[in-house]
Amino acid sequence: MMNVSVSKKPKLLVVDDREDNLLSIEAILKKDNYEFTMAFSGSEALKILNKDPDFAMILMDVKMPVLSGFETATLIYEREKLKHIPIIFITANYYGEENLFKGYQSGGIDYIFKPINPEVLRAKVSIFIDLYRKNRLLVEQDEKLLEINKNLAFEIKNLRTAEECLTQINCNLRKKIADLEAIMAVSDIPIERSEFVTSDLNALVEGLINDMGDEAKTATISVEKLPSLCISPRLMRPLFKNLISNALLYRRKNIKPTITIRSEMAQSANGESAHEQGEKYWQIFVEDNCNGFYQNLSGEINGEFCDTELGLAFYQKIMDHHKGFISAKNKVNEGLTYILSLPVNIS
Repeated sequence: MMNVSVSKKPKLLVVDDREDNLLSIEAILKKDNYEFTMAFSGSEALKILNKDPDFAMILMDVKMPVLSGFETATLIYEREKLKHIPIIFITANYYGEENLFKGYQSGGIDYIFKPINPEVLRAKVSIFIDLYRKNRLLVEQDEKLLEINKNLAFEIKNLRTAEECLTQINCNLRKKIADLEAIMAVSDIPIERSEFVTSDLNALVEGLINDMGDEAKTATISVEKLPSLCISPRLMRPLFKNLISNALLYRRKNIKPTITIRSEMAQSANGESAHEQGEKYWQIFVEDNCNGFYQNLSGEINGEFCDTELGLAFYQKIMDHHKGFISAKNKVNEGLTYILSLPVNIS
């Protein structure tokens, strides 16, 4: 790739085994403000080009010892980094159509015959230098566009990273808000029995999922037939919201969360609990495929267990108001099942 700026003097490489010819060409073109480099042989020209490939043009004599102009041109154009340089051959003889074609085959773009007509030389060099400048300008514009695209790609990557961080922050913030809602619900605020009403749990849960919007859409949530029970919607809604949010927050990497909410009728809430025998309970199962927790949870939860800042102790307070309780079954890296046991009748 060329690296010469169009603002610099165009560089010409003049190749001839005779010094007087070199000086003559320089004298003709000098007033056109070019920068000249002289080579006395094809080999010397190749050495110069290997060190510095950024020439706008090569003016080369055809008849030179060891390496002719045609042979030198062929070697020049074998190098990828030199293929952009136009070559004008200078010759004292007309070699016929076959030899002229040979010059074009070797990469030359034109001929100038000796004795050199200064105006013809200047005109031909001027035309090709103008093409060189325009091509150089296009190359520089391409390089700038590539750099701009590279910077844009970097900015897009940073924006995506920032967006992912913001999404996580928003998710955590929503979780904290839900926690605070539940904390307020089970704090010292009086719970009136009048707010316990027979409620369709399907309607409550599905309405909650709809209100969660895009957060809930990141998971596959299946809600099976749930019973209608006498509950406090103000307490049960944040409880279900936290259980669903847990699965979204503690999802496994590269695995879409799945949450199933279902119910079963049970004769007692838990074989280890001290509820009256014969009292019927609805057990609401909230099953997910999240990471699970590194603690063996089973049976009734009485102590502090912080799956979030809220902690399951607060969940249990909600269940206490409903004369029920919450338990959990845990499989690390497989999922977690919360079991809400609610009596069929709350007296």
